[in-house]
Amino acid sequence: MKYPQPSVSNPDPSARILIVRLSAHGDVMHTLPLLASIKRHKPDAFIGWLVEASAAPLLEDHPLIDRLHVVDRKRWMKLIQNPAQWLLVWREVQSFIGEIQEAGYHISFDVQGLLKSALWPVLSNIPIRYGFKATREFADLLYNRHLPPMSIRDAHTPAVQSYLGFARAIGCPVEPPEFVLSPVQPLTAQKVEDLLAGLAHPEWPLVVLAPFTRWPSKHWPLNYWQTLVPELLKLKVRVLMLGAPSNRADADEMVANANPDRLANWVGQTDWPDLYALFPRTCLLIGLDSAPLHVADAVNGPTIIGLYGPTAPGRTGPVGVDHTVLSTALSCQPCFERHCPIQTHACMTQLTPEIILGVVKQTLTAQGFSV
Repeated sequence: MKYPQPSVSNPDPSARILIVRLSAHGDVMHTLPLLASIKRHKPDAFIGWLVEASAAPLLEDHPLIDRLHVVDRKRWMKLIQNPAQWLLVWREVQSFIGEIQEAGYHISFDVQGLLKSALWPVLSNIPIRYGFKATREFADLLYNRHLPPMSIRDAHTPAVQSYLGFARAIGCPVEPPEFVLSPVQPLTAQKVEDLLAGLAHPEWPLVVLAPFTRWPSKHWPLNYWQTLVPELLKLKVRVLMLGAPSNRADADEMVANANPDRLANWVGQTDWPDLYALFPRTCLLIGLDSAPLHVADAVNGPTIIGLYGPTAPGRTGPVGVDHTVLSTALSCQPCFERHCPIQTHACMTQLTPEIILGVVKQTLTAQGFSV
């Protein structure tokens, strides 16, 4: 949609807002509708975003962010292990605080709700500090404006809606969530174009696999992927796999017996902005509750087949329409634990390759493809 143009006089000088959402990548995507809601209803607002270095590429050159503050917290944590680096870290932290103060924010929204995020608005002397009540690590003690508690174990309230509560708090009407993304740069578009050129049958639909996540409890068994990939390649589709460099060994094992003409193993070869260029050209994404799935949802490109076990589709499922979320109905779901508390992993193992393959065929057929 078109956004109102800021007025020349900027009649509300206090509308300088800092959004604090450091990580993780999927949660950064879930926070984007908050940014869009504020800018839609307060076009004069100056909005900054405080983010960790690992997630910063998702927000670089964003049209609605007036200033991006990138905190190098993980690097600082490593440096302070060496006492000889303490003075360097102190100086860099002070410089970073000065950068935030120089922007002159009047309001902060701590969407993260942790001590590591709540500290920055306090250290930067931001006078009005919004955050959730009853947070972990007692971060709420550092806020002077409170939103109702948000539990990460709430299986029914979408995270996107919880974050939009900050917009409501300052009087912004909240419409259906809108994801505004950073523009695709020409070099990024060309990189994706060149990588896709290596796949045969460009007229066939592109199916992207996102099989990796940091939570062991979310993993779909490796041998299931080994079963699914060859079956997918029996269809009239092209298949592409995404992941981080650390996933390369598992990825190579998953596709060891696959036809390389119609399968591209991009694990370790893409950056986050590459996905903004890739997903509009993707027909179907099969993935876990992880960042690539949430980026695909924000891009509003591929139809999503999400595999959910320990987490709740009602909280972090795709917000778009026509997507399919597969989840069993075990009594222990959702547990929201990184490791299966009962060590069976049944919530994921009961989602068999045959089930996923059936949904793939149904989805592609409904889209008009002959598989």
